[in-house]
Amino acid sequence: MTFPDGTSGPQAADDPPTTRLTPIRPDTRPPGASSYGTFGSPAQGAYGSTAQGTYGSTAAAAGPAPEAGGRARRRGKRTALLLAAAVLAGALGGVAYGYFEQAGNPPTPLPPLNQPGLAHPDKPLPAGEAEPLSAAQDRRVKTDGDLRELLVSRPDGTVDAEIDIGGEGRGWLAPYEVAADTGAPEEVLTFMLENGLRRTAFTAWRNEGDTESVVMINLYQFRNDATAGSVDYLENQQLYSSLGPGGRVPAVSLKGSADGMAYFPEEPFQEAGVPPLYQGMAIARRGDIVMEIYQIESSPLEQKDLKKLAERQLERL
Repeated sequence: MTFPDGTSGPQAADDPPTTRLTPIRPDTRPPGASSYGTFGSPAQGAYGSTAQGTYGSTAAAAGPAPEAGGRARRRGKRTALLLAAAVLAGALGGVAYGYFEQAGNPPTPLPPLNQPGLAHPDKPLPAGEAEPLSAAQDRRVKTDGDLRELLVSRPDGTVDAEIDIGGEGRGWLAPYEVAADTGAPEEVLTFMLENGLRRTAFTAWRNEGDTESVVMINLYQFRNDATAGSVDYLENQQLYSSLGPGGRVPAVSLKGSADGMAYFPEEPFQEAGVPPLYQGMAIARRGDIVMEIYQIESSPLEQKDLKKLAERQLERL
């Protein structure tokens, strides 16, 4: 047993046996260097790699090193997963940093209102409701009333036409009646209801002369609250009307409307046992109302007649 002053003496019975300690090699690296190397260097390995071990473990817990001459274990899939996790962590970290950085900043003051002085009447208004606006001041005064009153009158020399849906003359069409006159009633009914169809007014007339002619006008009014139903319906109908069996259908614009069009298919409609029928269609929108006009004749129809009728109906809206 060796004492601190260098003298030795007999070892006590309860003293533990002396172990031989291996001398530690002095550290010759410059100050500031770490035995782990720089972050991400081969000495340390990538974050979460085998050299470092899992988070919170030691390098010794990663398992024994392969023997000399042996093949190292491939880490391709693990490395790819780690890279993907690193990208995701970086993106989430950037979002979190931006949120907390912005949350720590003082709120930006709002600019002052551009109304430094509000004008008030000299005398208070009389009690009671204000007088309603006229139709010239508020368009909805007309459109919220009886929609049938906005339909044009049938020309002289014609009689009310009876149609399969709605009855004869002028009246109302329920949504299911509108859909029943199409090739896909369920889909059309769903489309109309989802787009907020409010009500539909119609009128129809016919004449029986040298040329048999039938005209039908529909006014579709949409709610236009959650969705712009009138716009969606107009665009769908115009797309449908512009395509025919032979390609594009000739069309002309309507005066007084930014998006109104009239379509004139060149080929007549033919069905067994029925003479050829020539068709024309005009469609336009004014606010929450979509106007559709169908004209069917037993001889080629005049484009100017349908255009004139459509422009008259637009004026009433």
